[in-house]
Amino acid sequence: MIHLNNRCNFACDPIKIGRSTMKKFALLALFFLFFTSCEKDYLIPDAEVPGWLKSKISQDEILIKDSPKAMAYYGAWMRYEWQKKFYFEYHNVLSSDSPRPISMSGDTLHILANDINTAYCREKCCRLYAWKAPGYKEYSGI
Repeated sequence: MIHLNNRCNFACDPIKIGRSTMKKFALLALFFLFFTSCEKDYLIPDAEVPGWLKSKISQDEILIKDSPKAMAYYGAWMRYEWQKKFYFEYHNVLSSDSPRPISMSGDTLHILANDINTAYCREKCCRLYAWKAPGYKEYSGI
């Protein structure tokens, strides 16, 4: 402890932190870093991916393997919920096509998924990824 003019300088007092407190702090810091630094995929379980979509994903994976610079390298299949049913949309920033919702059975809704004038666009929720290509990046407005 440093004494200046018979006063105690509390800023220079050693901080007494126990070993267990430091361990807890280190674990908390590592836990925080792990969850903030990892990319979160939020992929749905394989059992919830319909057969028609598994086929399309397999085709894209073969295309990416054969031609890594193909447009499929930047795509993703997303699942949304609307009116208590699941719909899938394919998003690819390189594509000029607007995504169209496709039902679990493979039927396409004949609307654009991003048309704000539709109930589907306004009410869809709960986005999860069914599949993400290696180069997929999320962009606002998609």
